Amino acid sequence: MYIKMIVSFLAVTLAVASAGLTGAPMDADMNDEGVQNALQFAVAQYNRQSNDAFVRQVSEVIKVQKQVVSGLKYIFTVKVGRTNCRKGGVETLCSIHEDPSVAQVSQCKITVWSQPWLNNIKVLENTCM
Repeated sequence: MYIKMIVSFLAVTLAVASAGLTGAPMDADMNDEGVQNALQFAVAQYNRQSNDAFVRQVSEVIKVQKQVVSGLKYIFTVKVGRTNCRKGGVETLCSIHEDPSVAQVSQCKITVWSQPWLNNIKVLENTCM
């Protein structure tokens, strides 16, 4: 009887461990519309709050995760760089500057919380190194 309980407990533990913890961040697909919207929102917020005269944009997505909370929390690890477009300009195609010293690429961790049914979205964390 004792052995059956231990085997059952181990089977459940392994099943939960392999599936991930409920409510824990899980890797997300960058092609998901919600993921893309959250990242676009975060970058727009970053550019609004930045004192830089030039727009920054994502040059590389290193990792993206999402977590079910009272909504969806998106956790991005990205590299952002300075483009050749000035803020407030009319250019729509902005590429990251080719000169690394001007591009000033930095790695950022950005967390966005979205509640689409309430039309609510906000950046919880934005740390760039």
